Amino acid sequence: MLEPWYVTGFCDGEAVFTYSRASSSYGLYFAVKQREDNRQIIEEIYQFFNYVGYIYKQKESKSAPMSGFTKPAAYYRVTRSSELQVIIDHFDKYPLQSKKKFEAYKVWREMVVHKIENFRNPDYNLLHTLAGRLSSLNLQSRVFKRHKS
Repeated sequence: MLEPWYVTGFCDGEAVFTYSRASSSYGLYFAVKQREDNRQIIEEIYQFFNYVGYIYKQKESKSAPMSGFTKPAAYYRVTRSSELQVIIDHFDKYPLQSKKKFEAYKVWREMVVHKIENFRNPDYNLLHTLAGRLSSLNLQSRVFKRHKS
């Protein structure tokens, strides 16, 4: 079994706290991706979080105009609000240490808590504002580089 601080440290470098958006609806998620040959750590993190979320297999893909060659990968993702609470509980108890990741987590956490507490009537203006802040923080990360079209 992984130690809690190890999981926090690993996620500080490899995880993402982000969202997807369709119209005015926001889907929030926590995710970690590793090459398929490093799948064991993804499975151990999945086990550590009591099997919430899913592990997906990303197939190998050839170069595209805006991206490079992608090797097969294991992709762990948690999207359900009730399951995201497990993620929040961990990172509240064992906080991230890097400033950028911690700041992104705080904004993401606020979005998740708002959606849980206001699931029938969320404040979309608040979510939109928080999403803008989160996007800005994530763009500063090495994982989220802008590509020119």
